[in-house]
Amino acid sequence: MKQHCKNLSLRLRLILLFGMLALVTWLLASAIAWYQTRHNINEVFDTQQMLFAKRLASTGVGDMLLQNHEVRLPETKKLVHKSGRGHTDDDALTFAIFNLQGNMLLNDGENGKNIRFDKNTQGFIDSEINNNDDPWRLLWLTTADGRFRIAVGQEYDYRQDMAWNLVSGQLLPWLACLPILLLAMMVMMGVELRPLRRVAGDLHRRAPDDASPLSTDRVPSEVLPLVLSLNALFTRTGDMLTRERRFTSDAAHELRSPLAALRVQTEVVQLSGDDNEMREHALQNLTTSIDRASRLVDQLLTLSRLESFSGLDELKPVDWAELIAQTLGEQDAAAHAKGIALRFENTGTPPAMEG
Repeated sequence: MKQHCKNLSLRLRLILLFGMLALVTWLLASAIAWYQTRHNINEVFDTQQMLFAKRLASTGVGDMLLQNHEVRLPETKKLVHKSGRGHTDDDALTFAIFNLQGNMLLNDGENGKNIRFDKNTQGFIDSEINNNDDPWRLLWLTTADGRFRIAVGQEYDYRQDMAWNLVSGQLLPWLACLPILLLAMMVMMGVELRPLRRVAGDLHRRAPDDASPLSTDRVPSEVLPLVLSLNALFTRTGDMLTRERRFTSDAAHELRSPLAALRVQTEVVQLSGDDNEMREHALQNLTTSIDRASRLVDQLLTLSRLESFSGLDELKPVDWAELIAQTLGEQDAAAHAKGIALRFENTGTPPAMEG
């Protein structure tokens, strides 16, 4: 179970990552849309309140009220039947007109009768009205002749509800489509990750000694470096197998003669009987053959190690004179035993070489 959790599917991780990214993006877009919509709604309704207040101030309604002594309009539901009111809201807009003494001369018959008189404010203010604890946006305006005070109000909840309706109408459908988007992403990722599954299938079916390169046809550029690295690994593995086969073949071929000589010298020792001279000679030849076989094995192993290197480090120029003198010294004893004299005559300059 722990191993399964550690080896979580790349496809599943990408889907979870993109899903979280989409959700965070949606939340961020919602916050920005909510802020912008509230700002625009407040700007529109503030403008509407200002125009309405200026219209009331310019109609001369205050003088008519002083003559008729009317203090409020009838409620909307008394003016028109429910079927004729449309989609009106009592909190959308309300107003009241006062004289400078704070006496209410006229209101809209709805929430306007609850507006508290404010003598000093000129312009917009956030406040409350009587019998209502919700915040209101109020505009106070004094008429040009300075005789009346006009108040136009709107409940903030009305603005909030309108802003939410505008934002949710755009963002909620997108949120509802998020599962469809995730499903589409799952299908698309399954299709796009198919080359990885194909490479995995090729590796699964590959024979242990198969060093042929993987096909790079229709491999995405992101996966191509992995496939090329695997092909390079297969090439190195193939070269190593080739060297091992060649070393085995060379060792079998080169050791055949020394082993045959060892067998012959062993038989001579066995047949020498009481002939001490023959036995000693055979033992000496046997020792020489063993030394040659050991040297041959060492040379084959060294050659095998050198062939496995793509390049050698810490190279230095070869001193041919010292190398030849060392070789002659190693062979001098054997040559002298056979009556051969070894001598080196330098007849030219060998090419420079590093090793």
